[in-house]
Amino acid sequence: MSIETSASPPACHRYRFGNVEFDEARFELRVGGLPVEVERRALEVLAYLLRHAGEVVTKEELLREVWAGRITVDKVLPNAVAKLRRALGEAHAERLVTQARIGYRLDGPVERIAVGRRAASRLELAPGRPVPSRGNFVLRRPLGSHPGSEVWLSEQARTHVQRVYKFGADGERLRALKREATLSRVLRESLTERGHFVDIIDWNFETPPFFLECEYGGENLLEWAASHLVATTQDERIALFLQIADAVAAAHGVGVLHKDLKPANVLIAPAGDGWHVRLTDFGSGRLLDPERLDELGITQLGLTMTQSLSADSSTGTLLYIAPEVFAGQAPTAQSDVYALGVMLYQLLAGNLGQPMASGWERDIGDDLLREDIRLATDGNPQRRLAGAAELASRLRHREQRREEARRAHEAGQQARLAREALARSRARRPYLVAAVAALIAGVVASLALYQSALRARNDAQRELDRASALNRFLNEDLIGRSNPLVVAKGQGASLKELLLGARERVARRFGAQPLTEASIRTSLTMLLNMIELLPEAEDEARQALALYERAEGEASLDALKARALLARLLTRTGKFDESLAQLRMLDRLTAGSKEPYARYLAASSWGMYHMNQGDYAKALPEYEAAIPLLRQLEPDNVTLRDSMRMDLIGALTQAGRLKDAQREGGDLIGEIAARGDDNGLVTAFARAAVARTYTLEGDYAKAERELRDAQGTIVALLGAGHTRNLMVLSDLLDIAIKRQDWPQALDRAQRVHEGFRAKFGAGHNVANLTLANWGQVLYESGDARTAEAKLRPAYEGLSAQLSRGNPQSQVAGFWLAAAELALGRNDAAAGLLDTLDVQALEAAGADGLWPFRLDALRGLLLSQRGDDRAALPLLQSAIDGLERASATGTAVYARAKEALAQAGGRREAGS
Repeated sequence: MSIETSASPPACHRYRFGNVEFDEARFELRVGGLPVEVERRALEVLAYLLRHAGEVVTKEELLREVWAGRITVDKVLPNAVAKLRRALGEAHAERLVTQARIGYRLDGPVERIAVGRRAASRLELAPGRPVPSRGNFVLRRPLGSHPGSEVWLSEQARTHVQRVYKFGADGERLRALKREATLSRVLRESLTERGHFVDIIDWNFETPPFFLECEYGGENLLEWAASHLVATTQDERIALFLQIADAVAAAHGVGVLHKDLKPANVLIAPAGDGWHVRLTDFGSGRLLDPERLDELGITQLGLTMTQSLSADSSTGTLLYIAPEVFAGQAPTAQSDVYALGVMLYQLLAGNLGQPMASGWERDIGDDLLREDIRLATDGNPQRRLAGAAELASRLRHREQRREEARRAHEAGQQARLAREALARSRARRPYLVAAVAALIAGVVASLALYQSALRARNDAQRELDRASALNRFLNEDLIGRSNPLVVAKGQGASLKELLLGARERVARRFGAQPLTEASIRTSLTMLLNMIELLPEAEDEARQALALYERAEGEASLDALKARALLARLLTRTGKFDESLAQLRMLDRLTAGSKEPYARYLAASSWGMYHMNQGDYAKALPEYEAAIPLLRQLEPDNVTLRDSMRMDLIGALTQAGRLKDAQREGGDLIGEIAARGDDNGLVTAFARAAVARTYTLEGDYAKAERELRDAQGTIVALLGAGHTRNLMVLSDLLDIAIKRQDWPQALDRAQRVHEGFRAKFGAGHNVANLTLANWGQVLYESGDARTAEAKLRPAYEGLSAQLSRGNPQSQVAGFWLAAAELALGRNDAAAGLLDTLDVQALEAAGADGLWPFRLDALRGLLLSQRGDDRAALPLLQSAIDGLERASATGTAVYARAKEALAQAGGRREAGS
């Protein structure tokens, strides 16, 4: 083994064995004459084993030489060797021999050819010298350096134009330069707004020293902070950070991770009265989707499929590396979010070198900013904010969030005072009121039957027994079980726990009284549905129906009610086929009946079925028939009637009958106020239902105000995860779309989808519907590729659940076709457009614009296929219709306008 002294740089060699060649100077591996990309640490292991070919190299020696001074994770060395074996292929993998419990050996003969000497640790660069290979630029001062690489500021001697040159001495650094050039091209080709990224002007990848020539973006954030940070306000610091976060979000939007976010890689320069921020140094970056390069026609310089999907977890700067990356997981967008969270903390704390340590919260005086930093830097990536756009959105809407928190606090205080007042006036615990009311209704009904049945002693005795049993269940299984002397949970027992416990005892207590058991299971069904325990509610509904059918027959009124209740539950949980079967059975059993209750059950159940399928035109007449019948049959059942009227408001709104919806909403809110028995919750539901009409009328401020007020009450009384709050958030998403506030829309679309998916499961139609909405927002914001990835499964899921002709499926299909066109997939778009129907689209949302939107896509398709003659009238019709409706702020309109101009230009040129 030779000893290399510091007097002369070490020699470099080209090693060969079989058809494998490793060039130490360029740090390049070739197999069969073709370059093979392997992560740097694995190549360093190969280089060390080649220098010691035939020798056993211990694990400790490899860890010391390759990972010296670096934090490593378990199995990092075996993982590197496994990657080398895969790169060498089956024919040569066996040459890497594992020496059990000792280390590794490269076996067999190796040819070694000297190819020069490795460059010294520093390049031979100095101020005043010309840039190598660029004699018209002069080096002015170094900006940074690492072993084998340096960054210099240079200046054109005549024009004084400044440039930054990033130099690499050898092949080890060449890969990082190529990767940065490739990712820069991806950003340049994919983004229309690139002002927050440093442009790469030129490069030299042929002869050392290799380099990138970049625009000068100003001093880095660390240098700037030394003289400016102390003089900036908190709002100014947040504004600076938002520029950084927006740039990262834009990069993520086109599939580029930075992986080394830190103040030194953020450049800042004066701009008008403020400052302009640019991101730089994507040399450690990663491309999430390597197919993106083929679509953009970019050569894979420094990037391979392997690198794109499983990058070296050791890259990055320790202070900003996310915990999961330390643990060996592949970096993700959330890893960049972690680094952003650290930088946000440092900016707000006023010290860009300060690490986040225990007690960091004391440096941040604002509760909401503390929450943002905590969520961005959560050690568990599953609890961390999903992306840079979400973090930016939270910061931008800080005052709105503060107002929401204030309203929620006030509503919570009001609710607490109401509960305390109720506790003082009732002998029983307040959260049992709903359960007690439902069950007492059964007692009262039974006692009334008893009093009216004195002439039929046997029937009366049976009803009296039923009432007595209900009374015992009420007192012993619910009220008694809530007594802190009876259950260990005491005051901590919730309504959920009491109901779940009570349903376990129903069969034991009422096994000999099937009608009583069925009545209680019906009450439990409604209560469990109310607190969104849907599987348990469905089970109770099935049992109640079976009991009524056995005791009274399937055509009895009790059995019909139970079947209708089960059908509505199945509709809510997205089991449309089974719900449809129950509804058809209900129709068969009530066919020819003149009984008003039978007509009510059918109309209300079919109304809910069509409503949940998004077929509002069919839902409307059902609700309009059912609500008057319910008022006639059960005048005191205001809870169910209120719920149905809110569905009616929604159906009227979606059908375009906005004034009718507003009148119905005003009447409902007035009736609720007149009753004087509302804690604000039902009124909040009604206000939220009416608010959507204001959105469609274009009064976004009024709509948002009404929704925010309603949301405060809903969150305070039901919690942020309740379906009603997700519905409000969905309406707020619609406002963001109308305003073309895409960062806000993206944040809300993701939160709505993830909320419904967590509640109902990924296969539920609402989860697919909200996934389609998310895809629409991605398309409108310019990210057609990610949009297509959301819209495709959403469309297929809705089509499988509801049919391709369903209005919700049709809307998802429209936006999927738009995304396919944007990606140049004309055949896929054509197939989708052939399935779309204007009437079905209008049924999903009657704004009168669907014919023009369809004309726009059909015109785009023809234009992209080169048929300008057929495309022009369709595009012109679409643009005229959208302009008349002032609907010109959409991506569909913009693309149609652009296509019309291009098609017209081609026609003129051809003539």
